[in-house]
Amino acid sequence: MAFHLTDEVPRERRMLVVIGCLSMIAGLVGYERYVGQTVPLGGFYLVPLLLAAAFMPRWGIFVMAVAAAVGREFILGLQESTPQRLALSLVAFTGGSLFAGELVRNHRIAAELKRKVEEEGRLQADAALEARALVESSPAAVLTVNAAGQIAIANESARRMLGFTSDSPEGEMVKDYLPVLATLLRSTRVVRLTRTMVEGRGYRRGGEAFYFQAWVSSYESAGNVRLASIILDVTEQIRDREESGLQQLLRNSRIIAGAVSHELRNLASAASLLHLNLGNTGGVRESKDYMALGTVIESVLKLSTEDLAETAEENLEGIDVGSVLQELRTIISPTFAEAAVDLLWEVGEPLPQVRANHSGLLQVFLNLARNSCNVLQQSSGGKLCITAYALPKSVLVRFADNGPGVAPAEFLFQPFQPGASSTGLGLFVSRAIVRTFGGELHHSQRPGECCFIVELPAVAAHSNGSST
Repeated sequence: MAFHLTDEVPRERRMLVVIGCLSMIAGLVGYERYVGQTVPLGGFYLVPLLLAAAFMPRWGIFVMAVAAAVGREFILGLQESTPQRLALSLVAFTGGSLFAGELVRNHRIAAELKRKVEEEGRLQADAALEARALVESSPAAVLTVNAAGQIAIANESARRMLGFTSDSPEGEMVKDYLPVLATLLRSTRVVRLTRTMVEGRGYRRGGEAFYFQAWVSSYESAGNVRLASIILDVTEQIRDREESGLQQLLRNSRIIAGAVSHELRNLASAASLLHLNLGNTGGVRESKDYMALGTVIESVLKLSTEDLAETAEENLEGIDVGSVLQELRTIISPTFAEAAVDLLWEVGEPLPQVRANHSGLLQVFLNLARNSCNVLQQSSGGKLCITAYALPKSVLVRFADNGPGVAPAEFLFQPFQPGASSTGLGLFVSRAIVRTFGGELHHSQRPGECCFIVELPAVAAHSNGSST
């Protein structure tokens, strides 16, 4: 049976070792008593004591050493036994065995610490290897910036994003590629950065510019502040967003132009009728001013020939009103919470798809909701209830608030209303947009409630109407 001093020994084996050591002590005592004392064997008692000290607690070592010293002196009945001799035996046996026990114990502690340090080193190495593998396999660009403003670590996606093919940007100054990160590193607030999102313009190795979004956090290493960032190239997204915004702007411009043309045509038609009646007055028809006025009215009529329905050049497809309302809720909820206005939702499920444009419909909903919020935040207890439900051929979305209402309501949808915010085109344009979908924007008002209803044609109803 083999033992190693640094190993943890089970209790059963420790008992076997102790019993063996006691047997060795008993054997030495018996040898001295019955064989003879011509050869002094006192030093040999330390062998079992030192061996037992490796497997016993301090109190056990002390008890065994004292028992061995006292037992040897009195059992053997040595003639030269004196208190001094007994004291020397006690000091030798206890001191030697306790010293050996401490040596073994310290050796075990040192071995355990070494094992833990090695294990922690292996775990750290494995964690670093796994982190590096995770960073390298990330589709997003990941890089760190040291206190000197140099790129410390850059994964494969970061290298490609910055225009490096064979080599790495590690060691390069980050200000040459991502200036906003260099600005953050120099900022006095960098120590408080935690998953902060920033946007900016970066530069590739060849000087090509691109736009990016980055989530940046700061951390300390060796007493210095460093940055860790996850970066996405959003050049294509920004381009698509700007193109979509431009298309929406052009679409709304056409809608506004068509609506204004419609209003101008009504006024020009009325002016033409008055001009015709004025011509029945004697002598007026031959007047140059009369003829010039007729030319002006005719020009205005030609200018306003574009009908509102003709502005809808795109083929509208069915969209889900519920998803548009969910998007609206995400956008306006913080604003209503800040204004202390209650926002209630009553959306029926399921709602049929409607014939509309997503961005245009969202713009109409936003305008109606913000108008209510602007009015309700001026008083306490404001509440806006948004309700959506389906009818046989349409979907109604109702915006009802408990505000003071609109006065005068008969001119509500006319442009450039006195007292309206901005240019007073909000409701005018909203109704024009809804009409391009084949729908209508209604207003109703009663004491304690002001309500706007957006009526949108269902796709199935529109298809059946077109087929007939």
